[in-house]
Amino acid sequence: MNENQANFIQNMKFYRRRAGLSQAQLAENCDVSNGTIGNIECGVTKPSFDLIFAIAKALSIQASDLFKDSIKETKLSSSQVEIVSETVNSAVNEAVTKALKDLRFRIEH
Repeated sequence: MNENQANFIQNMKFYRRRAGLSQAQLAENCDVSNGTIGNIECGVTKPSFDLIFAIAKALSIQASDLFKDSIKETKLSSSQVEIVSETVNSAVNEAVTKALKDLRFRIEH
């Protein structure tokens, strides 16, 4: 597998996950079999020119986005976003709770 194909695969997976789509859902949106998308993501097969454009349309991106240097390292995966979101929400909740306790203490004294 060459670097361009590896970048394409990583980008396709990233944008598919970002869109919240399974391989089966992307396949349905592109009017191909689930196996076709799976085989592309595993590097077993290469998509046709028409399928590249169908994938891009289904992911609401430009086809050229699929060929950029791999964005895997510069973007968070959906699971990473979820972890960060949970961490931030927890920290905000703790800060608000502490601020309310401090405010109540000041009002009472």
